[in-house]
Amino acid sequence: MLDRLNALRRCIAIILVSLMLSGLPGIFGKSLPDSPARRSIELKDFYRFQTVSSPAISPDGRYVAYVKSSIDEQRNIRAGDVWLATTDGSAEPRMISYSWETASSPRWSPDSKVVAYINHTRGIPGAEARYSFIPVDVLKPRNTQIQGVDGAPVFSPDNQWIAFTKRTPSGPKVVRQYPSEFERLLNERFHGRIYDWMDYRFDQRGYLPDPRDPLASPPEELYIVPRGGGTAKQITGLGFDVHNPVWSPDSKSLAFTANSHDRDEYTYERADLWTTTIDGKTQRLTDDGYNYGFPDWSPDGKYLTFGREQGLNQVIKSKQDHGAPIDIYKMSATGGKMENLTSDWDLLPGEPQWSNDGRYVYFSGGVGGDTHLFRVPVDGGKVQQITQGERNLSRFSISSSFDKMAYTSADSTHPAEVFCSRIDGKGEKKLSGVNDALLDELILNPAKRIHFPSKDGTVIEGWVILPRGYDPARKVYPLILAMHGGPHAAYGDAMDFEFQLWTASDYIVLYTNPRGSTGYGEKFLWGTWGGWGIRDFEDVMSGVDYVVQHYSIDQKRMGVTGYSYGGFLANWTITHTSRFSAAIVGAGISNWLSDYGTADIPRTKESEFYGAPWDPKGGELLRQLSPVMYADKVTTPTLFMHGEYDMRVPIEQGEQMYTALKKRGVTAKFIRYPESYHGGWSPWNTIHRYYQELKWWDQYLSQPATATKE
Repeated sequence: MLDRLNALRRCIAIILVSLMLSGLPGIFGKSLPDSPARRSIELKDFYRFQTVSSPAISPDGRYVAYVKSSIDEQRNIRAGDVWLATTDGSAEPRMISYSWETASSPRWSPDSKVVAYINHTRGIPGAEARYSFIPVDVLKPRNTQIQGVDGAPVFSPDNQWIAFTKRTPSGPKVVRQYPSEFERLLNERFHGRIYDWMDYRFDQRGYLPDPRDPLASPPEELYIVPRGGGTAKQITGLGFDVHNPVWSPDSKSLAFTANSHDRDEYTYERADLWTTTIDGKTQRLTDDGYNYGFPDWSPDGKYLTFGREQGLNQVIKSKQDHGAPIDIYKMSATGGKMENLTSDWDLLPGEPQWSNDGRYVYFSGGVGGDTHLFRVPVDGGKVQQITQGERNLSRFSISSSFDKMAYTSADSTHPAEVFCSRIDGKGEKKLSGVNDALLDELILNPAKRIHFPSKDGTVIEGWVILPRGYDPARKVYPLILAMHGGPHAAYGDAMDFEFQLWTASDYIVLYTNPRGSTGYGEKFLWGTWGGWGIRDFEDVMSGVDYVVQHYSIDQKRMGVTGYSYGGFLANWTITHTSRFSAAIVGAGISNWLSDYGTADIPRTKESEFYGAPWDPKGGELLRQLSPVMYADKVTTPTLFMHGEYDMRVPIEQGEQMYTALKKRGVTAKFIRYPESYHGGWSPWNTIHRYYQELKWWDQYLSQPATATKE
């Protein structure tokens, strides 16, 4: 599961650059009617929006710690602080981290007396991570460290131990020796890079040390240290990374995942389940080629639940026409037969957690454009949805008695806030309001959910945002079609700053979840397998047809855009229809053949396109589904935007399509962002991108386009 799910979640957050939203109607306490004092959103408001994330409820259910992030415009960074709220709302939230830190990942000691979090020195790129422990029963927080803790802390249930992982070299660093002074100078004067391994770079991480060499890439081994501090004790020596450690209820063992093939550059992710005692007696529980993640112990310590999916190497080897389903399984804590708890549930489950009575396993999941909490009986039965409403709930954190939970909640006109409720979702309270003052100033336009048939009759979900004062009797409006990244991701009930900015400029915005999107079942999820740009293109264009029929759209003023996979689909769209008067392509694939050898993840091509370029079937598909092969059909003025450090979709992809359009005399512009990867753009570059997008739309959609040639 689980690396892929995290990647999808990270992809959604990056592609939307969303400031997520919260709640059901009435939950926020204030309606937001139009009034003379309220105004439309402006580009400069980007710097004022704040986000909340990572809610962690205290085991006793009294407090929720969470991260509030804001933009430091002068330093060009987004920095986080840890805040503390009472679950009964009896006191105003207070900041417990320090202003010189950027903080993340709060977690509680089992006695609910201490919040631990990760911090870096604010404004210093690459600053070393530290691990702070804040007592919550004092008015003025004291930032302390615990001797021996050198990694993200995981408290044992009995509060006697702290576990963590850290990089552990297998020996001292070898000092390079040279046979002569000439060769020493020759090498020291060389400032390039030399590689003889395959996985030599990765987006947002840059160029990587040799993953095959445990000295160059030391493994993350598991350690424990007494709760009061002391000398850390290493309890694993696997030689490869330990992930997701979780304590057994009796605090005598830990379960975790680890990939014994980590250093094999020809094997894709296939982590297995392991356990170890605090004395270091390690046992491997699985070794079947599947990929495992997020183990959790039953309250009596007899069973484990976990996520499980078929390993990608198996998918590629069998040349199957679909990806692997992800399910939650149960197994004895000593290994053996597994039981699939979600075999009849056709969606993607998140991280599982046992209820304190041992009767249920709880997990989050996307359903259509919403995200909610679910549970399944451990002795068999149907998956039950717990929370409700057209909204996105995230990062559920549950008290030890399973009577309360905290989470973030979002909808299309409210950025995410922290909420608390009973475990059944009732009695909901809003605990944070980081954007309330700003929202009191603004008019945000709600998204209307729509459903429409695609060309083959498949029902597709989408959303339409209408500009303020939309009046079909008065005029026709320009339309912008936006397409998400992935493709195995999804739009949903979340505020998107770009979309609100466009509707504030009198554009109608349409965004959809075509085939390939998550939240609609396995068949739908793998609907683009071997055919990117086929059914998904039909789906988004059917959405355009639906909106044209139901809203007042000027078909001579329609634009199309997307980022990453959405950028690919935008490239594909302008090569297969002339209906759009303008396009913006963000980090979009144009040539799958060259992308195979230049991107940091060739696996997508090997699986969803049935092979590498030299494979007869794969090579033909990669050629046929490359938009640049159809560049002679393009008439749409197109703006290309790309990060120069992008390793997921290297900038040469944008260069190829831009060059092809310029060669043919089609209006095109290229904006390159230095020191920008595929994701994680700086605030300055992000807002410049939004500014340029608005200029492009206004240039080509404010009036019907009359010229497509230079």
